[in-house]
Amino acid sequence: MPIKLLALDVGGVMTDGTILYTEQGEEMKAFNAHDGLGMKYLRKAGVEIVVISGRQSKPLERRLDDLGIRRRRLKCVDKTAALSDICDELGLSLADCAFMGDDLIDIDVMRRVGYAMAPSSAVQDVKDIADWVSAAEGGRGAVREACDHIASKIGVKLADLVNPKEYV
Repeated sequence: MPIKLLALDVGGVMTDGTILYTEQGEEMKAFNAHDGLGMKYLRKAGVEIVVISGRQSKPLERRLDDLGIRRRRLKCVDKTAALSDICDELGLSLADCAFMGDDLIDIDVMRRVGYAMAPSSAVQDVKDIADWVSAAEGGRGAVREACDHIASKIGVKLADLVNPKEYV
């Protein structure tokens, strides 16, 4: 069954899991540009991208806005229920979804989706149940690898979707 939706955790997946605060208490996060490009082109290939995270921050919301990711569940306690709700909205089942997570809180949803993914920096219990583990660590290209991997599973090469006149 082809993957129609990729759901991503944030801390440890889209970022390396580090949480930084300025002296004023503002949260800062670092995101990988290659990950963002991979997400944009995977969406162009017809795969919905959603973000489900237990945390919420202005830097995260800004990054999701920049990437055009509208479907998101932040400050989420039950990731399985959140993804099920999104699937209902889109007329999909959990079997149509891939989920990339890195820590114990992600195990339940990873067991229920059609394709479970993890960055190489994930905790061992998560890697043990993952169908696929990236070579890259979270925040260091793991999401890009996941996007390329899913594209290959659905018979698409992301490089073929590049329009040199389009800024992504």
